[in-house]
Amino acid sequence: KSWRLNERHYGALQGYNKDSAYCELGYDQELVMRMRRSYRTRPPAMSDEHPYWHGSDRRYDRLSGAQKEASRAESLEDCADRIMPFFDGVVAPSLLAGNRCLVVSHANSIRALIKQLDRISDEDIKTMTIPTGIPMLYRLDGKLRPIDPTNEVDIKYMIEPRGYTWATSRTAGFHGVYLGDVQRLKDIQEKRDRTNRDWQKIILRNLFTSALHKSQACAAVKDLHDCDKNADKADAVSTRSLWYEIHSKMQEPEFGNMLMLDAAADVLDHMVRSKKWGAAHLTLQGFNAIVSQLHLDTEGRVVAPFQEVCGAAARERRQATRMAKMESEMLQHSF
Repeated sequence: KSWRLNERHYGALQGYNKDSAYCELGYDQELVMRMRRSYRTRPPAMSDEHPYWHGSDRRYDRLSGAQKEASRAESLEDCADRIMPFFDGVVAPSLLAGNRCLVVSHANSIRALIKQLDRISDEDIKTMTIPTGIPMLYRLDGKLRPIDPTNEVDIKYMIEPRGYTWATSRTAGFHGVYLGDVQRLKDIQEKRDRTNRDWQKIILRNLFTSALHKSQACAAVKDLHDCDKNADKADAVSTRSLWYEIHSKMQEPEFGNMLMLDAAADVLDHMVRSKKWGAAHLTLQGFNAIVSQLHLDTEGRVVAPFQEVCGAAARERRQATRMAKMESEMLQHSF
């Protein structure tokens, strides 16, 4: 039993409903999602006046002043920094002595530990969720590296994890085996997928708003050399400008593997090149209609919200192709 296995501390967000905290606290919804899912984004710190402040709790009397301050708000990275000394100092020696260890903790704490064991990247860890109350089995070798369960463990995967590399190597990728009701695991995965899709929809709508504000600001100064000639369409944005907003967002590592952003960029790219449907500009209503379909494949089946790690190279090739086409078009227009 150790305080180091406590759940991640959400700071000022502690005690609020995760789906409505942004509204109650006045934070940007996308930012709250980043605080929840990303590796390094830390929520606002909890004050002494917060009803859940634990600084005066006798159970934490042994913590140093610095440790108490650090616990006012934690990113997932902060959570890992708290947990790993316990793993290295208690769990690892016991394992190396030939024992089997049962670690009981919370979802984000387990997620932070798994990231270190499996060497999952900062970008991919945001896609991982840990089901509540379902045991997970890890087998480690003599160097405490995860053993590939598809080859070396009698118990196979009951459900394939989505959105990140799994059981492909000893250098990176998820190697845990869930033990429990298969249907429950599937239901949890589908719920998490919906949450991640909603996150990406929020990002896309924020990007539309950003492109619209830039268009309106451009129209306000009447700089016709830099502004789109139709910038007076107050409720619409240039399709090409919106594509560029999404493309730029995806250059940030944290957002590079989001399939709905990638799909939206593909749709806008096609609209620009096909010159159909009055495709030069989009209203928010029109863009929302596009976004509402992005989670479906060509046959109407729901797809996972994140691409597999092995698909990153394909995405980079598509982006390079798009940029090359744009540069070619710009050169043609300049002569």
